[in-house]
Amino acid sequence: MQNKILQERREAFLQEIVNEALGSLGDSLLNTLEVTKVQCSKGKHDAKVFIESSSIDKAMQNKILQAFKKARPIIQEYILSATSWHTAPKITLVFDESLQIQNNLDKIFAQINAKSSNNENKE
Repeated sequence: MQNKILQERREAFLQEIVNEALGSLGDSLLNTLEVTKVQCSKGKHDAKVFIESSSIDKAMQNKILQAFKKARPIIQEYILSATSWHTAPKITLVFDESLQIQNNLDKIFAQINAKSSNNENKE
């Protein structure tokens, strides 16, 4: 239980630092990204950084990935300077589509509610 709490604290801390690192970059593709969550491996060797992607098309995602690959060493150096860790985790960028999926589900449920209320009014 305590390991899980430590893991969640580490991920929240890393999310805050990655947000700061992205915001400090001079690249407008990267400094406007919104980090939704961070998933770390247990040994802090790898970290997946999830970016909100509901308004980003596939072509822009490819450009962002290319810019991120160039900026990865700078971000890792920022992490090292902001923490007392000996090594920075290898960061992987992942486009988070959960918000888009949730919005689609909300629309479907709204349509179902509208149809069911129409059927109740007819009876």
